[in-house]
Amino acid sequence: MGGRADAAGAVDLFAITPGRGDAHELSEKIAALARGGVTKLLLREKQLADAARTALGEAVAAACRSAAIELWVSDDVALARRLGAHGVHLSERSPPPSHLAAAAGPLAFGLSLHRPVSRRPEEIARARHAFLAPLFATPSKAGVAPLGIDGFVALARTLPIPAYALGGVGLEEATGLARAGIGRVAAIRLFFDARDPESAARRLAERLRAAPAA
Repeated sequence: MGGRADAAGAVDLFAITPGRGDAHELSEKIAALARGGVTKLLLREKQLADAARTALGEAVAAACRSAAIELWVSDDVALARRLGAHGVHLSERSPPPSHLAAAAGPLAFGLSLHRPVSRRPEEIARARHAFLAPLFATPSKAGVAPLGIDGFVALARTLPIPAYALGGVGLEEATGLARAGIGRVAAIRLFFDARDPESAARRLAERLRAAPAA
């Protein structure tokens, strides 16, 4: 599940930085998450001023290169290019990919999507992946009705690109996701608030692989 371009049951973990602006924390946890099976990281940290975000981004980019993790940057094309990132991830309030393509150059695009989807199909098709959120109730999306597993699967099937489940996902939910064929998960707290990020990532991947899809 998760888009026609997605392999059913494929497991792929995407970590999203927690917004604490702590370069030491991120460098240590990126290495641990990579050992646990995380393959991609989104640098958000939108609360920081430009200079501080750039400095943090350089530390994060170095950690991602060392850990062989694919780096994505939220919204900021110029910073993504400066850091040598793989791509830029766009919120629903960002310009469409077609408007940014010239400035982005070789960067890939990711998209955050919610229900109902506001992006035009041709713009979605330009992206490499989508985050569909919130899957479950989460403090960061208070008052927003969660998709739930069935809603995620139904929405993901309408997309031509792979979809990551985001929002309120914990280890206890992983078996249910796996049974529905959901193997791509993006998370913040699950990875960065864990006492042992490496173990959290590894256990999530194991549970996503262990349950046979229905």
